[in-house]
Order: sequence, then C-alpha cells, then structure tokens
Amino acid sequence: MNKNAADKTKKQEKGFSTGIRAGIFGMVTNALLFAAKLTVGLLIKSIAVTADAFNNLSDGASSVITVAGYKLAARPADREHPFGHARFEYVAALIVSVVMLVIGALFLKESVTEIFLGQGTPDVRPFAYVVLGVSVAAKGAQAAVYGASYKRTKSLPMKAAATDSLGDMLVTSAAILGAVIFDVTGADVDGYFGAAISLFIVFTAARLLKDSVSPLLGNAPLDGMVGKLKQKILSYQGVLGVHDVTIHSYGEKHSYAVVHVEVSASETLLGAHELVDEIERDVLAELGIQLVAHVDPREETEGRADLECLLRAYLADRFDNLSVHDFRILEDGDKKQIFFDAEIPWESTLTKEDVLAALTAFDPDYEYVITEDRK
Repeated sequence: MNKNAADKTKKQEKGFSTGIRAGIFGMVTNALLFAAKLTVGLLIKSIAVTADAFNNLSDGASSVITVAGYKLAARPADREHPFGHARFEYVAALIVSVVMLVIGALFLKESVTEIFLGQGTPDVRPFAYVVLGVSVAAKGAQAAVYGASYKRTKSLPMKAAATDSLGDMLVTSAAILGAVIFDVTGADVDGYFGAAISLFIVFTAARLLKDSVSPLLGNAPLDGMVGKLKQKILSYQGVLGVHDVTIHSYGEKHSYAVVHVEVSASETLLGAHELVDEIERDVLAELGIQLVAHVDPREETEGRADLECLLRAYLADRFDNLSVHDFRILEDGDKKQIFFDAEIPWESTLTKEDVLAALTAFDPDYEYVITEDRK
C-alpha cells in the first residue's frame, strides 16, 4: 500500500469513528427527548407535541441506523466487495428516510383527523414549556455536533442529521407556539400545528430519500473533479486530448475513473503504454483516484488535420454545445470514411441523424460513421 492510499485509509477510519461518536450522541439525546416529549404530549393531550416526540424517536432510530451503517462501511474490501463497503453510508441514509416518511405520514393522518373531527383540546401546563424549551436547546447542540462531524467527514448521514436537527428546532418551536396560543387565547390550533410538523417530517424525509438514492443509482461526477482530472492528464507531454471521462464513487473516499487519452498515431505501443501507466500512478498519488486510461491514436498528417479542423468549425457554427472527439479518417481507394464521436448534452434535442444530414450536405464525398455520446 503506497503512502497516499495509507493516508486515505487512515483518514476514512477517522471519519467513520467521528460519525459513530456523533451517532451515539444522537441516540442518547433523542431517546431522552422522546421519553420527555411523549410524557408531556400524553399528559396535556397535544397531538403536536406527541408528533414531535415520535419525530425524535425516528431521529433516534436514524442514529442507530447511522452508527450501524458506519460500522458496516468501515469494513475493509473483500472478495465479494472489492470496492469496499463505504456505500453502506448511503444505505443507512435511505433506511432513515423511509422510517421518517412513514412516521410523518401517520401523524399527518392523525392531525387531519384532529382538525376535522376534534378529539379534545390540549391541557397546557407549565412543565410543558420547560420540556419543550430544553428540547430546542438539545436539538441546537445536536445540530452543532452533527455539523462539526460533517465538516470533518463530508458524510451524507451527518449532513442529513445536522439539517434535520435544525429543522427540529423549528418544529419544537412551532409546538411551543401552538401551546402559547391555546394558553393565551383558548384557540385550539393543535391539529394544525401537528399537521405542519408532520408535513415538515415528510418533506425532510423526501429530500433525504432523494439525496441517498442518487449516489446509489450513480451521480454524474462533479465538474470540478472532472476538470481537475483533465487538467492533470493534459499536463503530460505526448497527450493530445482527453475525453469520455467516467467517474464512479464508492463512498466519499473511494473514486474510480475511466478516461480516453489521445496520443499521436505515430507513437509506439510501448511508449503509449508507459505514458498512461505514469499518468495512472500520478493521478492515484496526487488526486486519490484509481484511474484506467484508454489510448486513442490521433492522425496528425497536415491534410487530415486541416479537414478535421474544417469539419469541427462547420459543426460548431451549426450546432451549439456539440463537441467532437475520436476523429479518424479512412481512405482506401474509392472508399472514403470519417469516424468520430458526437458528444451531445442530455437536455439537447439534437441527434446524430441531424449531424449526419448536415455533414452529408456539406461534403457528400465521404461516408460518415457517427457514434452518439450523451453527456
């Protein structure tokens, strides 16, 4: 194991340890808050406070799942999981979001029933304000702990927990406000505040669900990471271009990339191999990315280079956001072919047929073989 890989492993282990400590803190505090709020909610017959209590229970369950997720994510790679287990972080966040979604939906139903049917008014007592006030302070402490952990680890469950704790401060404040309104005016708004709290839980869960599912399905790599990788590869003498960059993430600290590196067609196979080998080693050491580089030969004869520049300029003038790579010209007797990949943005309605029609009209003497590459 090289020094960079060892440093990455040590940093990841430290991050998991930080996440586990933060998760245990959440388990303890949320268990205490659940017990206190449930007692208050039942005593004063407030659906808003009871819903808030079960919101804390879901947070406690989230902390348990988070700790378990970090424990599993910390396991080293093995034969069945050669890329490690770091994606358990996302699985943990997914389970947490589903639990929150179910609890929010159940209490939304209870709150709507309270609004339309009425099941008794709350009996607000002074100790309720004390418990709810302490809860706001405790949630503030949780948000600080989770936020600090996220800054050190960049872990999705910690980010979700910090956001949820800040939201819980608002939710509990809403429950306090509902109690104050009833205490002062006698207006029973408990069901409405319960519905608001339930909707908050549902929307928070839906956002977390999206954030946890996306990396499991496979997110597009960040433009900054792609740009940094391209810049590094293009810095090597003999590299004429870089394209088709694909990056996969297996947790925050495990990234694998595949790129196509253009070199001169006159370069020997041994020379091209040594070049990409050096690039792969340096990218791992400096960027922490396991890289696999595919070599693409580029013809550099003057006539072919001029034709390539002419066609590139023609396509750039006709089509916005279209780029061309893997450009090759084959001339064998009367057979004249041009091969290239047309890189088209996902949101564009442009197709390779449109590009083919434009080029055929421009110069019908060539047969155009186009590969559509959506980016």
